[in-house]
Amino acid sequence: MGVSQINSKRPPPLKLTGLCDEVKLPVKEAPDSGGGVITRMDSEALIFDGQPQGSFTIGLGLLSQLIGLIFLPYMLFSIIKDFFFSEAVFPVGGGLWFFTLIGIVLSVGGVFFSIYLIYLGMILPAPSPVIFNRRLGLVVGSHKGRPIALEWKKVRPILLHSIMLAAGAQRQYYLALIERDDSLPNGRKQKTGYGLMVSTGHTWGWANCHAMWEFIRRYMEDRPESLPAVELSPPAGFEAKMLDEGPYWEFHERQGLIADLRNRNGLPKFNHWVSFMMVIFAPAFLINVFRMLFRRRVKLPKEWLPAAPSAPNPYHIRQAETGDLAIRIKAARYIALWMTICLGLGMLFWIWLVRLIVF
Repeated sequence: MGVSQINSKRPPPLKLTGLCDEVKLPVKEAPDSGGGVITRMDSEALIFDGQPQGSFTIGLGLLSQLIGLIFLPYMLFSIIKDFFFSEAVFPVGGGLWFFTLIGIVLSVGGVFFSIYLIYLGMILPAPSPVIFNRRLGLVVGSHKGRPIALEWKKVRPILLHSIMLAAGAQRQYYLALIERDDSLPNGRKQKTGYGLMVSTGHTWGWANCHAMWEFIRRYMEDRPESLPAVELSPPAGFEAKMLDEGPYWEFHERQGLIADLRNRNGLPKFNHWVSFMMVIFAPAFLINVFRMLFRRRVKLPKEWLPAAPSAPNPYHIRQAETGDLAIRIKAARYIALWMTICLGLGMLFWIWLVRLIVF
């Protein structure tokens, strides 16, 4: 496989201005895959999925956009109607007219912004897992619904972060890999770069992102002995969607998950806060169920996929034990049942609330 695609049909570059920090290398953190799902790790490739579709924070954000998309046009219509046809509501006055026009422009912008975010989060294909091809020195994945390939030697880590006001202005960090622009003079910050996201989710702190980068770097550059043992997850299926993409994935330590389920006889650790949120914000979690079960993922070209390993695996992989599949199935059924109960109660609450407001 070549990298001829790099200079054609690439997705739009990532913006590296604003809430964006370069990772100072080398990092001090020990290698750790964090909450990422690893489905393959051998001498040929590492397949890493750090963007499952069941994130409850993304579901809440999409719900707020849907609510805005419902109410903003109504508010916009009411303002315009009163502005042009009711002088009693909007008396003649230059200052009031100016602020009213500003409000109309902002409302129109809010409608289009909500449509754009809903398109990104629900309609556009979900990101593919990231493939780190050790033999070819390539990083293969997707960004904004389109495949992209990067040369490992030109890649550098970037931390993108956001501020969650509802959590006391807490910062949330996400790891991205971007292609370095060698044409820039020394000291000048790169403003855009072709690349892809490696991780999303509310539990990613900067130290976790550093540890994840070190895990990836050692896989691509160092000997297998430099990496800790890992536990592989199945790439697809009902069990994978419930355990690795469901709403509780952000509170599970992916490595050691099966050992924990063995000790608990297949009973997952349900997060009580998420369960409460699932009832109160049931429509948001229904959005997540749609994203998790029905949203298609970006399909990578066949020639980009890694070859089958031709030698014994030199990496330390925790071997599955007899009965592990049955334990995963049992845990997945527990999660599906608990989700059904919480969402059922939540939708009854919302139906009652809507009837109370409307009627």
